[in-house]
Amino acid sequence: MKKLILLTMMAATLSSCTIFRPHKNDVDQGNVITTSEVNRLHTGMSESAVREVMGDPITINVFEDNRLSYIYTMQRGYNLMSAKRVVCVFEYGRLVEIQRG
Repeated sequence: MKKLILLTMMAATLSSCTIFRPHKNDVDQGNVITTSEVNRLHTGMSESAVREVMGDPITINVFEDNRLSYIYTMQRGYNLMSAKRVVCVFEYGRLVEIQRG
């Protein structure tokens, strides 16, 4: 009887992935986007002024050089991933549109 209990406990311990979920780290990537930073943006700003407020974008679109795309993703453990996006569109070196999403 003791052997059966010991074997059962050993099997439960060795197969702990099915009983208990292992720890999963939080993963955040990209530019941290805060509401206060986005609120400081306004049309007419130069690209260098936008970069001063928001920082350098992580990704650069080589096909559209009149855009700065800021993307931030966060996944806490086993929760769904959340994403924030801000795209700044420029014409003639001045900010004309701020796309939030």
